[in-house]
Amino acid sequence: VETRVGGSDINAYLAIAAFLAAGLYGVENKLELKAEPVKGNAYEAQAPRLPNNLYDAAQKMGESKLARELFGDEFVDHYVNSRIWEWNQFRAAVTSWELERYFEII
Repeated sequence: VETRVGGSDINAYLAIAAFLAAGLYGVENKLELKAEPVKGNAYEAQAPRLPNNLYDAAQKMGESKLARELFGDEFVDHYVNSRIWEWNQFRAAVTSWELERYFEII
């Protein structure tokens, strides 16, 4: 089982809870690890891709039956809605890159 170190912005409590809940779910349901270890450059592997932005990740979590089973509907709905709000705030902001790039042409 591979566990990667989370980013500095990770919610450590949620990450630990998810890791423990997923492991317990696998043990209780006698799930087998079917994926082969990745050798070489993992970025070149033909593995399913994770969502590449917060909005897509929140949508995927909201659709996850497993997340709802492990954490409950109330938590999942609240967490997903708060991440979508955060995404909308991010999308509404003007970034420093945009200011630098477009200031001279406006």
